[in-house]
Amino acid sequence: MPTNSLKSRTKGYLLGLLGVLILSPDTLLIRLVDTSPWTFLTWRGGLMTIGMILVLSLSYRSKLLEKINAIGWLGLLIALIFAINTTFFQLSVQTTNVANTLVIIATAPLFAAILSVIFLKESIPISTWVTILICFLAVGLVFAGRLEGGHLFGNFAALISAIGLGTHFVLVRLKREVDMTPAIGLASLLTCFIGFNMSSDLYLEPQQLGFLAILGLILLPISFILLTRAPIYISAPEVSLVILLETILAPIWVWLAIQEEPPLTTLIGGGVIIIALAIHALQSRNNG
Repeated sequence: MPTNSLKSRTKGYLLGLLGVLILSPDTLLIRLVDTSPWTFLTWRGGLMTIGMILVLSLSYRSKLLEKINAIGWLGLLIALIFAINTTFFQLSVQTTNVANTLVIIATAPLFAAILSVIFLKESIPISTWVTILICFLAVGLVFAGRLEGGHLFGNFAALISAIGLGTHFVLVRLKREVDMTPAIGLASLLTCFIGFNMSSDLYLEPQQLGFLAILGLILLPISFILLTRAPIYISAPEVSLVILLETILAPIWVWLAIQEEPPLTTLIGGGVIIIALAIHALQSRNNG
């Protein structure tokens, strides 16, 4: 593999991994806030919009408006899909078993791979398809015995979110020469608007607002800027696969913060995912 290509792929994986590490406490913070989905979305969207403005202003300085204008119609589409994805994920988490949500979300790499073939005309290596299958089975192992029926809307919302997540990374890669991170700021504003129009009560206790501030002002803007830049260097299915690490990292945060010990299946499934992703990354570097 040429040195530049090797460096680019390494950068893509590092951006994805760092983004997931920063994002991973989000499930814990959602649990600690413990409010209605529409109230949560309103505050999350509003605070994340402020956080995105701050981060992008520091990054772009006087070129901020120029960078926003550069995203064009594709950026607006990315913003819309990201807002829909965020909304349906939140609704799924609060209307079905969390295990159902995360197992269904684990199909995102599959949708990303299919959409990459259709719209990007990319040839997805057999090793990537195999890694997708292994990781999906590992996520299934993590939540074995905890899947529940009777939550049709929540399960459907998770499926929409999985498709939206895969689509997001494909669209970012479609025009990789343009920095699409400003689209995440627009998506945050749209999410806030959706939540505000659906919520009947926006009141939060100071402690709840504090947890949301950590999530919206810091963790979400930084993590999604990194994750949105990762598809510039690696394929959309690969970024989606890296996202699956959150399935393992999130329970660890909950364990450390509120002493909710993860079961053995979570540790085994997490180990399988980490090993599969590591092997795939190394193989990609070697085969180019």
